[in-house]
Parts: sequence; C-alpha cells; structure tokens
Amino acid sequence: MKGVSLIVGADGLIGRALADYLMSGGESIVETTRRIDAMSKNRVFLDLNEDTANWQPPDHISVAYLCASVTSLEKCRKEPAATARVNVHQTVALTKKLAQTGAFVIFLSTNLVYDGSVPRRKADDAVCPVTEYGRQKAEAERQLLTLGNPASVVRFTKVLDPNMALAKDWLKKLRNHEVIHPYSDMVIAPIPVSFSVEVLHHIAKARSPGIFQVSGDKDVTYAEVARHIAHRIGASPDLVQPIESKNGGVQLETVPRHTTLDTTRLRKEFGIKPPDVWLTIDTVFSL
Repeated sequence: MKGVSLIVGADGLIGRALADYLMSGGESIVETTRRIDAMSKNRVFLDLNEDTANWQPPDHISVAYLCASVTSLEKCRKEPAATARVNVHQTVALTKKLAQTGAFVIFLSTNLVYDGSVPRRKADDAVCPVTEYGRQKAEAERQLLTLGNPASVVRFTKVLDPNMALAKDWLKKLRNHEVIHPYSDMVIAPIPVSFSVEVLHHIAKARSPGIFQVSGDKDVTYAEVARHIAHRIGASPDLVQPIESKNGGVQLETVPRHTTLDTTRLRKEFGIKPPDVWLTIDTVFSL
C-alpha cells in the first residue's frame, strides 16, 4: 500500500499550503486540526496543548510533517512553560511515537535558533538563540536529532504568503495615499510559502535526515520592502516614513542584524538555490 503523509498542524500557514500542494499532486494525506468542527475522515483531532500519550497515529504513515507550534515570540516570552509544552515536550513525544511506526519525521524550525549576529549561518554552527521561541526550537531540534531515528530539521527564515496582514495593510494604505511607518532596523530574508512546501516535498521524497536550511538570498529591511512595494504600485515614496522598532510600540526581545541562513545543502542535494528577495516580494503580492 502506498504510504500516507501526515501533516501535523494543517490549519497553519505552511501546513495548509503543504496539504494543498500534496493533494494537487495526487498524494494521500491525513491532516491534524485543533478544531473539532473541522474534523473529517482525513482530518483528525490533535491538540499539542493536551497530553498526546493516548493519541494514536493513523495507519500507513510514511512521512510526518510537524508544522504545528506556537510561533508568537511575545506569547513564548510571556508564557514560557505553556509554550514549551507545545513546542518542545509534546512535539518530541509525538516524534517518538511517529518514529516507532517507521514514519520519517520532518520538523519545521527557524533561523531564530541563532542570535542574528552573523549572516548566512551554517547548519552545523552552534545554536545561540536569544529569544524564548528560539530557545524552544533549538531544544526541540536537539532532542529530535538524538532520538536515533531518521528525522529531518528544516530551518526557515521569514515565510510569506499573499495574506500577510502587514503587507496587505501597507498596500491598502499606499493605494489610499496614506503614510506607513515600516521598521528601518528590522530585517528579513523572505521566501514564498510555495517555495517552502516544494522544499519540504523534496526532503520527504529523499527521506534525507539531518538539518536543512531555507532562506532568501539576502537580508532586507522592512523599510526597503515598503519602498519597493510603493515603487511597484506607483505610490509616492514620501508615504514611506521608516521608524526604529523601539518607537513602534512593540516590545521585542532582540532585533537581529541578520536572518539569512546558509543553504549549501539544498543546492548540493536538490539543485535548489535561495529565491531572490525582490522576486519573492513581487510574486507573493502580485506586484
């Protein structure tokens, strides 16, 4: 019987896109959801806030994509114990259970396992997180990679999709000739969600264990992104008035100088190059 792909956290950005991508290719999938009203034959209930000891994986799972986590930096900072229960303890417990069935597990991680002081961090560089979210992801990585079972950790930089609230707000305001205030000191190395799921599929097909890193080709500031969007839609550049993040009313644990990751392994194993940042912006937001 052909194996089934399990997508843990199919209600999230990458999980939803991954489910659509795999189904469009004719693959058999089972999704997990925390929404009881969204359950169906191929959508089973799983909430990592709850004990997973009695949860049984569906039959014939060949690959499991662990897309579920608490990604809010603020929530992780304010509720470290509760969020670590999801991001570390229950995630590792679920991985052990899936590995026992013979499933190849792919764990989604983040560039925030590093402190952002150095660009293009290599996959074998020692982790050095400075946020609670980054610390949780780094600890989950450590435990998953020492289980003795085939598993892959995939670190992503900023993943964009057309429904990104911030960009939609910028586009709306710029088209209405309203001023926007993007951060001048915060950087991203964005990648399209479509690119992200293609990478995950390549890794799953090859069942390649270890660490992979997925990143845009360079860092750009939010202010540079906003100026680019304004230029592409013909809005006045005077409407883009950058500010520093400390003046934006958002409490941040750190403002990294760099977010890029080294993607040499993707190029060597799959011939995949980092996507161009500006092409990413244009494509994702149909500019």
